[in-house]
Amino acid sequence: MVDNKINSLKKKFKIKVPFSVIEKKMEENFLDLSKNLKISGFRPGKVPISFVKNRYQKDVMSKVTEKVIQEEGNRKFEEKKYRLAAQPKVTLLSKIDSKEDLEAEYEFEILPEIKLKEFSSLELKKYVSIVEKKDIDKVIDNLFNDYKDYNELSTNRVSKSGDRLVISYKGFIDGSLFDGGSADKQPIDLGNNNFFPEFEKNLTGKSTGDDIEFDMTFPENYDRKDLQGKKVKFNIKINNILEGKKLNDENELAKKAGSTDSKDLRNKIANELQKYSDELSFNALKKSIVDNLTKLYSFSLPETLVNREIDVIKSEIQNKQVAKKKPLDENIKKEAEDKVKIGLIISEIGIKNKINVTEKEMETALAKICMQYPGKEKEVIEHYKQNPNYMNSIKGPIFEDKVMRFIEGQAKIKKEKINSEELLNKVSGKVIDDKNNKKGKNDK
Repeated sequence: MVDNKINSLKKKFKIKVPFSVIEKKMEENFLDLSKNLKISGFRPGKVPISFVKNRYQKDVMSKVTEKVIQEEGNRKFEEKKYRLAAQPKVTLLSKIDSKEDLEAEYEFEILPEIKLKEFSSLELKKYVSIVEKKDIDKVIDNLFNDYKDYNELSTNRVSKSGDRLVISYKGFIDGSLFDGGSADKQPIDLGNNNFFPEFEKNLTGKSTGDDIEFDMTFPENYDRKDLQGKKVKFNIKINNILEGKKLNDENELAKKAGSTDSKDLRNKIANELQKYSDELSFNALKKSIVDNLTKLYSFSLPETLVNREIDVIKSEIQNKQVAKKKPLDENIKKEAEDKVKIGLIISEIGIKNKINVTEKEMETALAKICMQYPGKEKEVIEHYKQNPNYMNSIKGPIFEDKVMRFIEGQAKIKKEKINSEELLNKVSGKVIDDKNNKKGKNDK
């Protein structure tokens, strides 16, 4: 075998296998076929080798050649302890149908060697937020809006925000009613932003019995691909206008929301808000960890992975900018390199510290997804388990969070209390704190 180094990560080598080895393996295949083939005119296990060779010569040679190339390549990878960044490119240099020695060339990229640093010298700031009464009050106010009692109008007037309208509508594309584009006596609450803005605009200031007609265009990122960017004409009749009346008693609100009383409702809200706050805090810390790791490490990146990430980013940007027709960001390559870099670092930390995702963690995550599809849990589970890419989409974030928790446990963490709005800004990137990008004392 010849081993040639193209650069630090790109490599190639050639394998050469004597035809005598290929011939021997082919004879073994012919023998197996003769014993197992069921062909009319021959007793089971009695098909002549000569017959098998004449009929299956090309198929067997192709199968044996492919298997030998793979076995020799894998042996070389194990011998050199190569960790492949992607599937290798294999070029056959000899002719399959001739009786010459088998020769093939492998071209591939390997993963870089990453020497991990001590995280004990890493100094990080963790922002924490404790739920306050005003936070709970805000949720209570929203619930009062959600759990209104709706009654007939006390006085004849036009519709306004806060009303519930009962409407019947039909939607037409190119003059034809489209699938799912009609409903009879459909409730719509004005001001809740549950329908398209065009609905809110055209249904406000109207009276019971009004017939309304307006045109709109479905968003380019609409969840139904067959409707994306399509122009539609809606014909709507207002069947009734109901006036929303807020509940006066918080205990009554609590019962409507599934709690025993006001105290129970507020405790549940506080727990949910604190859980959300803790998630935001961890997400802010993760951003800080990623920034630090990106600056702490420097190594070559596999072009294959970077190019693959560039394609993903371009696709995401194009999907978001179809309507705006904006040019692609010139910094895509830098973004792709950073994503590949941090992914390799996180992977290496997980491998070196034996951090794994357990079956129980996967099942828990899958159960949360199933909650979004009541009544279809079995189908969702089967769909995910039959598609490795979908399972990896669950496993990846769990693995990353476990690595981040590991780093958090090793680093020097300084906690700072801030309010919920400030914490949200930290996660969204609206507030930047240079202190959170500080390196460890021993790292240059």
